[in-house]
Amino acid sequence: MYVCSGCWEDFERVSTTETITQLIETKFLADETIDRIDSVFLFEQDPRVREAVHLLKYRGAEGIAERFGFYISKKIVNDAKLSLCNTIIPVPLHPARRRERGYNQSELIAGSVGRFLQVRHVPGLLVRLRQTRTQTSFDAEGRRKNVEGAFGLGKVDRREVEGKRILLIDDVITTGATIKECARALKFNGASEVYAASAAIAI
Repeated sequence: MYVCSGCWEDFERVSTTETITQLIETKFLADETIDRIDSVFLFEQDPRVREAVHLLKYRGAEGIAERFGFYISKKIVNDAKLSLCNTIIPVPLHPARRRERGYNQSELIAGSVGRFLQVRHVPGLLVRLRQTRTQTSFDAEGRRKNVEGAFGLGKVDRREVEGKRILLIDDVITTGATIKECARALKFNGASEVYAASAAIAI
């Protein structure tokens, strides 16, 4: 056990106050690329949240993904918009990076969310078309350019996307550049709405 059960309950949460809601809408939804977004924990405000993400992402603590998925699911079932999703997909890793890490942490979280919500999880629906540099080395504009055109459909029938309400899952949403680029690729291929949810968010 990497994180005790009591610690999970004490993590700093994303509240539904007017201030937080406005911050999220201004930062992530203003251009209408993403139709709805939600997250569970505050990434920058709580070092314990950052440590849990780090353990999952870089230290092989895959069990943390199941717990993240549980808390994301609890929020989604109470969200009138996100609960309408009929397909769940993770933000994809490039195959080379996945081989290096051994897994895609967002895929593990997405699988957990799919099981809890009993919604179809399709990890290969969206793929990275090219390997990008890690986003941590860029500012907001650099992150946008870094992932521009980096995503497309995998080897799936386009009907898997057309008319679907798709929920994108990531471990952490920071500037929103990655999820927005994923959403553009999905909408280009016919998705009716694209939502996003994550374990943690930077606001």
